Amino acid sequence: MSPLWNSPRDWFRWLLFEIGAGYYTEKLATGPEAELRAEFAEFLAPPCGARVLDVGCGPGHLARLLARRGCRVTGVDRGRRLLRLARRWAAQDPEAAARSIEFHRAPAERLPFSGGVFDLTLATTVVYFVAQPAAVLREMVRVTRPGGTVATLDPHASMNRRSVRDFCERRHLGPQDTRKLIAWAIASERCLRFEAHELRALLVAAGLEAIELDRRMAGLVWFARARKPAGP
Repeated sequence: MSPLWNSPRDWFRWLLFEIGAGYYTEKLATGPEAELRAEFAEFLAPPCGARVLDVGCGPGHLARLLARRGCRVTGVDRGRRLLRLARRWAAQDPEAAARSIEFHRAPAERLPFSGGVFDLTLATTVVYFVAQPAAVLREMVRVTRPGGTVATLDPHASMNRRSVRDFCERRHLGPQDTRKLIAWAIASERCLRFEAHELRALLVAAGLEAIELDRRMAGLVWFARARKPAGP
């Protein structure tokens, strides 16, 4: 097993996203996931010129979206194929390519950056998936500047196959979008889902303050953001 795979959960993530990288990139570019990314970008609202780190960036959908908003974006993922796709898509996106956007391969638990260099460090559908969520959050806090923001997007405890099917039926989503969201529900059932107190406890343990939790997608998803203390 590669040193970048620390657990069976990491192996599951590799199987889902590395082997299926092309499918993952194409299918998640549109539909409810794209809507959720746009909502998350609005929730974060980083100012133009902000230094942003996207941990577990995958094919770079959110990284490109934030680059188009004028942010200087760095994406990190452990998947080689995903990063190749992220770089290719960024190069083909005139608005993103005109901005500062770059990608690196590294595990979320060992980010290859000095401390305190990013204004905003975010992770979408990462914390729930990794074997060591507390370690990932500590690393995210480490590389964020004092007074900067750490943000996550993860499943609420209510996410499961049945609740997602109900959501898809209420939204009148088609078979393709339904299958994508069911796949996310299956992954969440295999990994972690959070009640408010559980997610808040993780963020507090990482040393964060001013925590804001917001449920989206009919309550199935958490948007979370918090501040790294400014220090003395």
